[in-house]
Amino acid sequence: MVVLQEETGEFSLQHFAFMVDEADIEPAAALLRERGVDVEGPVVHEWMPAKSLYFADPDGNALELCAPVKEK
Repeated sequence: MVVLQEETGEFSLQHFAFMVDEADIEPAAALLRERGVDVEGPVVHEWMPAKSLYFADPDGNALELCAPVKEK
């Protein structure tokens, strides 16, 4: 996925994103936090629509779990 940002702000120059099911976002956030990982999210991206978790691996690489949300 290529995202072109119109907003100014601090964004990672690169990160690795993995698509997951929406039902897995909350359990993934809980498991990562339980294991001591600093997690941002879930963040809702209404423009996609999707929910994402952001965190870093042990080497400091920016990672994202992204779940498409079914529009209602």
